[in-house]
Amino acid sequence: MLQPVKGTRDLIGKDAELYEYVLDLCRKIFRKYGFSPLYTPAFEYLSLLTKKSGEEIEKEIYSFKDKSGRSLGLRFDLTVPLARVVASHQLKKPYKRYAIGKVWRYDQPQSARWREFTQADIDIIGPESAAADLECIQVVIDILEKLNVDFKIKVNNRKLVEYVLRQLKIKKSKEVFRILDKQEKIGWSAVEKELSNIIKTSQVGKLISIIKKNKIDSFECAGKKELDSLINLAKELSIDNYLVTDLSLVRGLEYYTGNVFEIVAGLGVSIGGGGRYDNLTETIGGKKEPAVGISIGIERLMKVLEKKIPSRRKIYIAPLGQSAFVRCMKIAKKLRKKMPVEIGLMGRSLSKQLDYASKKNFDITIIIGERDLADKKATIRDMKSGKEKRVLLKNLEHYF
Repeated sequence: MLQPVKGTRDLIGKDAELYEYVLDLCRKIFRKYGFSPLYTPAFEYLSLLTKKSGEEIEKEIYSFKDKSGRSLGLRFDLTVPLARVVASHQLKKPYKRYAIGKVWRYDQPQSARWREFTQADIDIIGPESAAADLECIQVVIDILEKLNVDFKIKVNNRKLVEYVLRQLKIKKSKEVFRILDKQEKIGWSAVEKELSNIIKTSQVGKLISIIKKNKIDSFECAGKKELDSLINLAKELSIDNYLVTDLSLVRGLEYYTGNVFEIVAGLGVSIGGGGRYDNLTETIGGKKEPAVGISIGIERLMKVLEKKIPSRRKIYIAPLGQSAFVRCMKIAKKLRKKMPVEIGLMGRSLSKQLDYASKKNFDITIIIGERDLADKKATIRDMKSGKEKRVLLKNLEHYF
């Protein structure tokens, strides 16, 4: 009972601080590009969630009946709830929204893969142009550059892969896409084996050969033109060095229709993705709306960052005595305008307060006791080197 449910976890200390830092950065950059927030319920009607998600996702949805017998499910992503909102509201286009929230999938827990996890999403509803696709990619580039992450963004187009399937006279495109999407998890040998169960062996060999060769320039179709438009725009903005074309990329969700993306960072870890889903609002009963989006998996990104919080100077103030405590509160109030400051609240001895400040990785401890008040000075201790310096109380605010 005292342990988190399998596939979930508590975030404490540095993990929680890193989590909030990443979310704050995402919000800041999302807003910089003109995206506005949207909040939707954690659960939706099950019929909505399964409408265009695909067989694999349907297996992973946390579904249940409420006390009135309605079939509901926890959201597995933030895109389907957005499509419901777009289909049921008159929104001025382009509608640019961001959403940061928990989603749930009954998947097998493993490194940086949880059953409850957080996604940071941006989507643009309205424009058909690849310029909207590129803007979503630009936002991700901006975030990952600021986090100093080594990354690439794989790009492809589902229409291009569908064209290849038609050339090979393969009709079971949904099933083929579902299997191809598992390639990184199960490897090419397993993919080949699964494909052999639904299409001819000769077709399997030709399909895998074409995908592995990755010679996208040899095709002429609508999907190729859409992908070219995206890449050419990226060249104009000198960010094409981040893009890598990959014919094996299809994305598992069935609602994708055109250009698709996958963010690969660190040691080849996928930390998110997205793409075009121009038919989703129509599929769930609304008007057809061109749409594109991209999502960052926060837990995956945290794994790549290796729990390193960008340096922020932190100060601990150690009051010694009641009269010193009141003065420390006033000093803390002024210093918090510049940096994070924590004040000792437990009435502990100096040695215990220094031990606490050391364990909590504070950079500086300001020590103020009764004698310090009489001398009108404070002791500033560098917690890394242990060196101390006496400073006039009136100068503390300007010292940092």
